[in-house]
Amino acid sequence: MSEAGRVCGAARGLWTVVLAVANLLGCYLGYGALFIRPEGDWDSAAIEGIAAAAVFLCVLGVLGLLLSYVPVRRGVLARWWLPPPVVFLLLGIARLVQVEYAYPVS
Repeated sequence: MSEAGRVCGAARGLWTVVLAVANLLGCYLGYGALFIRPEGDWDSAAIEGIAAAAVFLCVLGVLGLLLSYVPVRRGVLARWWLPPPVVFLLLGIARLVQVEYAYPVS
């Protein structure tokens, strides 16, 4: 195997690990943002936790998209690494909008 092939393989492995960890963290934050329900309008701690998880999901979506764009553009990774961060970003935005309309601040 040539030296260039080994470097590309090492880079592929590193990017795969980094993006896999980022996507797993996104799944965890997505679960927290989407499936936790407050007990009522008075449950401000749960509402703030949901909003925080949604904001972190948006940030992770943007960072994941930026991190996955580089190796996909260089041909190190396949294009299917791009949709998960986009989905995380869209879900985070949707949950933030839903929380804002369902539980308005008085």
